[in-house]
Amino acid sequence: MRVTIQFVLSKFAIAWMFALVTVNFNRIAILEFGISAIVIATMIGLYPLFGPFQPLFGRLTSRYPLFGYRRSPYLLLGLLIGALVFPPMPTVLRAMSEGALWAMATGFVLFFIFGLSIALMANTYLDLIAECTEEKQRSSVFAAAWTGQTLIIVVWASLFRWLMPEFSQDAMQQLYTLTPFVVMALGVLSVLGLEKRRSKEELAALQKLDTEKMTNQNPVHHSLQLLTKNPTAQKFFLFIALCFMGIFSQDLLQEILGGEVFQMSVGESTVFQQIFNGTVTIGMAMTAAFGARIVGMPQFKTPMLPLEKRKTLAAYSGLGATLSFLLMSLAIAQEQLAGLYAAMAFNGLCVGVFAFCAVTMMSDMTVENETGRYLGLWSIAQAIGLGASFLVSGILHHWLVRSGIFSSAAIGYAVIFLIEAGFMLWCVLALRPTSVENLRLQAAPRQSATA
Repeated sequence: MRVTIQFVLSKFAIAWMFALVTVNFNRIAILEFGISAIVIATMIGLYPLFGPFQPLFGRLTSRYPLFGYRRSPYLLLGLLIGALVFPPMPTVLRAMSEGALWAMATGFVLFFIFGLSIALMANTYLDLIAECTEEKQRSSVFAAAWTGQTLIIVVWASLFRWLMPEFSQDAMQQLYTLTPFVVMALGVLSVLGLEKRRSKEELAALQKLDTEKMTNQNPVHHSLQLLTKNPTAQKFFLFIALCFMGIFSQDLLQEILGGEVFQMSVGESTVFQQIFNGTVTIGMAMTAAFGARIVGMPQFKTPMLPLEKRKTLAAYSGLGATLSFLLMSLAIAQEQLAGLYAAMAFNGLCVGVFAFCAVTMMSDMTVENETGRYLGLWSIAQAIGLGASFLVSGILHHWLVRSGIFSSAAIGYAVIFLIEAGFMLWCVLALRPTSVENLRLQAAPRQSATA
């Protein structure tokens, strides 16, 4: 139990920074400072694109242990570097709004550093789980950490609302200056007594073992090679990337929508993330608890269901998410806040079910003796989709809202959520031909050629 709590605390620290970016920073930069949504979306979209480079950090931490530890110091270092990005942000945004080119360049550099720190954190976090937990408890640790991160964003959003009910430069500076202290306090608690300190001889033996397992190829290129001559892998890669892009495109826009259409303050607009993340968590939890029973196979746990059954759950929840996007579009066009709350809650539930099924499907879409490479490939697709989601939302906001092409901002946002519905429907249709049998059959010639 102690180990599980410590891994959840690490996620709490990381979630503080994620929440600050997607709940607070985006809204203030675009609305209060008037900076182009395309610029801000491109900045934020940088950090997920470093995800595929996690294995490179894994090699670094294995080769250069600190104070007898291979993972914990690097996790703390990643948390510290990522958290230190935030205190200068208010000053940088102010200068960006005044047209200073140095500030624009600095903003991109800060998010470049943030992306590197997130990749370092993610890799050391996964390595710590692999090395500090037993196989039988690993899945429960992952589930607790995943659920905890989603839930804590609701808590952090409430705290941001309390600390900054109305925007002011001073309030923003205080919140962003507080970030390193909160993140590092949680980070230190998460690693105390977790990793065993090793002698020089033990470290040398572990490094030798890692070297024997290591491939000389770039791990990103090594995974991407799987896409050649395998149409099923190509389609599933595209499915994952576009699903993440479609689902998370609304993340950048929720608080801005609240300000532009419903004249909500910075504090008030955090309610959207609270509703969405809260209901996503409920959707995931309900699927884990009752998903197998819903499809008539109560003898199974949902992740163990046959792929076809999980595809069925994903398809129905995807159609529900499509409908909810349409309802959100209608509520926005009519400027009905209560209707938007209800539609967003329905959307979160459906997205939670869909995401749970899609993520567990990734672990099945692999080939024997190539599991790590395929999981790495799907991880690359997630990173591309998440990064693209920010850029797409920024472009849509600029094109459909900021440009004034429609008579009101509400109509522009309504059209954006119609496009979201189209993305979601495409994801459902693209899921139908997914087949692990075809994936393995089409991979067989490649394996024969490399044997």
